[in-house]
Amino acid sequence: MDSLLPPQLVADGAKGRLLAAAVELFAARGYHGVSVRDLTAHLGVQPSSLYAKYASKAELFSELVFLANEQIRDRMRAGLLEAGPDPAAQLAALTHANVEFHTTYPLFATIAHNDFGMLTESALHHVAASRKEAIDLMRAVIDRGNDRGVFDCPDPWTAIAAIAGFGIRLAVWYRPQGRLDDPSAGFAAEVQNWMGRQRSIEDLKATYATYTLRLVGWCGHTD
Repeated sequence: MDSLLPPQLVADGAKGRLLAAAVELFAARGYHGVSVRDLTAHLGVQPSSLYAKYASKAELFSELVFLANEQIRDRMRAGLLEAGPDPAAQLAALTHANVEFHTTYPLFATIAHNDFGMLTESALHHVAASRKEAIDLMRAVIDRGNDRGVFDCPDPWTAIAAIAGFGIRLAVWYRPQGRLDDPSAGFAAEVQNWMGRQRSIEDLKATYATYTLRLVGWCGHTD
């Protein structure tokens, strides 16, 4: 069974249980579909337990959205640094990082892209900055590829929107093996039935990297 959160974000004790419950419930129902009582009842504790750690439901939700978007940006940045100078390898690495996060932590990733209007002002500022930095990484690579003649992408922004959308949609329908019993997995189970088999994360990373490179007009090969 996959973890709900990346290892570096897993907390011990009551806070850890609260974060895990929040990821599951917010991903399944959205911000407005989850009350403080829902969260604490899920844990079998009183509402005061949440307020001992967060000033409000909005503060808890904002922290999760911020952390998820920070993870996406940081993983893309790390992948790019390891990819070498070739724009095709760089864009594939960015896609690998995006796909890996959204398929490994689909519930956490779902929270990253929804209900921005519910964020605290500070969180909204930081989330917007993280998302812009991730987009800027892709734009810079596509521009380098165009400048070097290895990409033929006349509309980089539309390409970036499509590439970013790969991850967002993967979080909706993909679940790692053994996670089709979570509250939001109904559609994921349907998709698995259509495909007839469980696709591995590595398989999806390679497939979506191929799609990405086709989108930007590259005709070579990459791992």
